[in-house]
Amino acid sequence: MVVGSTLNDVLSVSAPSTKEVEEESKATSTKEPLCKLKQHKQVLEKYGKPEDVVAGIKGVKEPLPSTPLSGMYNKSGGKVRLTFKLEVDQVWLGTKDRTDKLPMNSIKSVVSEPLEGHDEYHMLGLQLGPTEASRYWIYWVPVQYVDAIKDTILGKWQYF
Repeated sequence: MVVGSTLNDVLSVSAPSTKEVEEESKATSTKEPLCKLKQHKQVLEKYGKPEDVVAGIKGVKEPLPSTPLSGMYNKSGGKVRLTFKLEVDQVWLGTKDRTDKLPMNSIKSVVSEPLEGHDEYHMLGLQLGPTEASRYWIYWVPVQYVDAIKDTILGKWQYF
């Protein structure tokens, strides 16, 4: 903007006011919860809470169990089992049909959000590609393991 502009042009450019910035931040922070979006709402209503899901404990953070995490659903209602193979740096997504062995460094991000009305469980999205459409959604993840899953997959930052 500065190159080729006159002094009057540069001075006439105004920064956004604090009121405009506050309104913009309110608009972005009041987005609808993910579990209310049509694609997720259909899965949650159609399949409901799994009978064999691990009990969620709100307000507690636990390390990953030594056994696979099971009793969760994917977007098609299939049972999902998460196995963390730390010795080969992989997470295994197991269903009754197949097991996908994903290198942890191939997962770009991990998104989670509490299920409405069931705060002790989350829905978890593993970003497997460049866009949001490439997220693998897992429903009914016990809340006490969400942080451990994120830290294991993405790596835990250490401050020295």
